Amino acid sequence: MKTIQYFIAALSISVMMTSCANDLNTDPDGDISGEQLNNDQSSPEKILGGIYLNLRSNGAGGTTLHSDFGIMAIKAGSDLMSNDVIQAKNQHLGMFYNYDATNANNSASEFVWTTFYARIFIINKLLDGLQKNGNDNNKAIKGQLLALRAYSYFYLVRFYANDYKGHQSEPGVPLVLTNSNPNQGLPRAIISDVYKQIASDIEESIILLDSYARPSRAQIDQRTAKAIASEVYLQTGDYIKAAKYAEESKQGIALMTENEYTTTGFSNINNPEVLWGFHNTTSTMSIGNYYASFFSMFDNTNKGYAGAAGIYKLIDKRLYEAIPETDYRKKVFNGAQSTAYTFNGETRNYPAYVSWKFKDPTFFEGDYIYIRASSLYYIQAEALARQGREAEARQVLYEITSKRNSAYTLSTKTGNELINEIILQKRIELWGEGYDWFDMKRLNVPLERIYPGTNHTFGRFNLSPDKFRFQIPNKEINNNPQIKQND
Repeated sequence: MKTIQYFIAALSISVMMTSCANDLNTDPDGDISGEQLNNDQSSPEKILGGIYLNLRSNGAGGTTLHSDFGIMAIKAGSDLMSNDVIQAKNQHLGMFYNYDATNANNSASEFVWTTFYARIFIINKLLDGLQKNGNDNNKAIKGQLLALRAYSYFYLVRFYANDYKGHQSEPGVPLVLTNSNPNQGLPRAIISDVYKQIASDIEESIILLDSYARPSRAQIDQRTAKAIASEVYLQTGDYIKAAKYAEESKQGIALMTENEYTTTGFSNINNPEVLWGFHNTTSTMSIGNYYASFFSMFDNTNKGYAGAAGIYKLIDKRLYEAIPETDYRKKVFNGAQSTAYTFNGETRNYPAYVSWKFKDPTFFEGDYIYIRASSLYYIQAEALARQGREAEARQVLYEITSKRNSAYTLSTKTGNELINEIILQKRIELWGEGYDWFDMKRLNVPLERIYPGTNHTFGRFNLSPDKFRFQIPNKEINNNPQIKQND
């Protein structure tokens, strides 16, 4: 793992030298030892703030590519590998859409790997230094660190390994849990062990964050940790825990209105559904986003790569046609003809099936949304349905779908038809938010872009789900003799 250690050294310096966002109220301005963490109560927040900041910044994965901008880049890239999200031109995130990203020599394979392992090394350093029986402040810091580690490994194992079900004893990813690992690196832990560690981390996080009142939505609190847990348990088939944590996490959270959904709700951290995100400002923009940002890539109305360079993001024709006319979510997509659309005082012509979902009225200062409460309705509904609690599942699905579509009536479907309806509604609701490809992998759904009337572009091919796995980046293979490559 010398490659990971090399990147972490460089990125640690970057984290500590970078000023954080105002809403984090932190300033990571120097490397801090474990002993200092317990003596200087401002120190943990400084480094933790740097972790949060770097997870939204250009170069989070150790490259200078404009496609490398942290969590949002990885979410966007994963959705571009699904059936539902299309890119018009083969530039920037195009390596995901055409599946070049899965190759060991591709920069995307490298920056996905490094984005999370770089943060894991910093997290481990902090955890090694925090006293196990520390004060309440350190409990909250530890809880957030464990949630971030669980979140990081959850992404890594889903990118670089096969799906959990039926593959538990197959190679996952290296489990780096302390900074005292030998220089020769670690082998890949089996998939079930990776998920056991993820579950252990997120469960402990939930306990530690019990009384934590975060200063802003940029931090992980107990509600956010439960949202992460619900998705993890849906993946592993623990449907009782998935439904439980989804319900507890979304309880008391209002759904956004039609106006919020169809205007600028997806660039505003004050959107009532936001559980976790990042409030971007002029200062955060200036330290490494601008054109290397989510809205540059996915906001077709702006002057970034999508809007100005015509690297449009489109919705798959089949999914668009599956959205009822009475569902206001259809308003954030164009239909089958090119159309003029006005936003922020500017009218422009757009191609068929273009997305208007992600709109930032500022100049790349739009906030990032990592987790919305909406996702939890579908996790809970599916988990209930798979337990045989179908009446409850239909009711949960109705609670959100009837808000989006005034003509929607309580479903009468059962069995696989009910599951399929839940997944369809999830695809519509969370288009472009980083869920679809992972669900395709989990549910063994093939990539099918060749069909009569397809509107897919340069990535027009079909693939079976066994191809939904990234190779370990070459730099890690070359520097870690303990690690084995995927086929």
